[in-house]
Amino acid sequence: MNIKKIIGFALAAVLAVTGLGACAGGSGDTLVIGYQDNGLPKLVEKSGVLSDAPYDVQWAILTGPAANLSALYSKKIDLGHMGDTSLTVEQANAKQKWTASNAPLKIVAGFRNDPNPQYPQVVTAVRTSAGIKDLSGVRGRTWAYNYGGYNHAQYLASLAKAGLTEKDVKPVKFADGKTAAAAFNSGRTDVYSGAPGAILTSLRSGAAKTLLDERDTAIPALGVWAARADVLADKQKDKNLRDFFGRLSKYFTWLDGHPDQAKQILRDTLKETPQLADFDYQQRRGGFRKLDAPLVKREQKVADVLFDGKAIKRNVDVGVEYDPRYNGVQRATESTENK
Repeated sequence: MNIKKIIGFALAAVLAVTGLGACAGGSGDTLVIGYQDNGLPKLVEKSGVLSDAPYDVQWAILTGPAANLSALYSKKIDLGHMGDTSLTVEQANAKQKWTASNAPLKIVAGFRNDPNPQYPQVVTAVRTSAGIKDLSGVRGRTWAYNYGGYNHAQYLASLAKAGLTEKDVKPVKFADGKTAAAAFNSGRTDVYSGAPGAILTSLRSGAAKTLLDERDTAIPALGVWAARADVLADKQKDKNLRDFFGRLSKYFTWLDGHPDQAKQILRDTLKETPQLADFDYQQRRGGFRKLDAPLVKREQKVADVLFDGKAIKRNVDVGVEYDPRYNGVQRATESTENK
């Protein structure tokens, strides 16, 4: 019988020599999967899709893409959870240019709900009290965001769309999206780029309003899992990941058919209100998306916009970040926006 464990720890613990590091990356019969909240592990457990997996799965709860990236580089986890533009920003900041042969990390899975204006994945919002009517009003304002992921890209793309650079605003960078949202919700910042669920109360009460979402900035806004090149080169790890993703594709089917159970798990696990659990459930639905040429084309356009707007210091080849080997077992579909 496999032991499915959920391990929560701070970034300092990710870098520790003991604990999780003892099992991560070293055992062929264990997969250590990073994710940013423990809602997914609880939902997957309830679905039963991993109950008879021929390997152990350990869930490492790492808040924010920065922690997942650190855990990947330090070989504490096999898969790290982040947004689809995380590696675009990462390679733009890298000392050495990434190529298909030397890229240290690869995106191997992407997932999101079907695009729906009622349930966007990422927004740029403003406090109503700040009196900001449109993008022209964000100049000189305090702006909360977190490093890495599509929250970061939404912030950078919003700046570019406004014709501004970071010198024109007062950026407040956080390690994770929840902390950025808390600062915005409390009125400590005027502007916020990140997940709408984290500021849903402010949006629904009228204390905040959305200026832009991913449709405006053209960010595909996939949640992704990235793996190190050495993990993908390991035959046993590759075999286990292939099986893992095949099982997870069935999880999305389960999720779609069990809305009441799923929402209750989100309320119990993440202490969400019924209103937020309903919203969160809709965001988590969908399934794996193909890592294919149309997606890479869309991601490249985002990278080009960020570079042209001086939001990143190096133009990058987004294609080197993607490894589509698991598309088939994931039963991945093409995004409706690509068709």
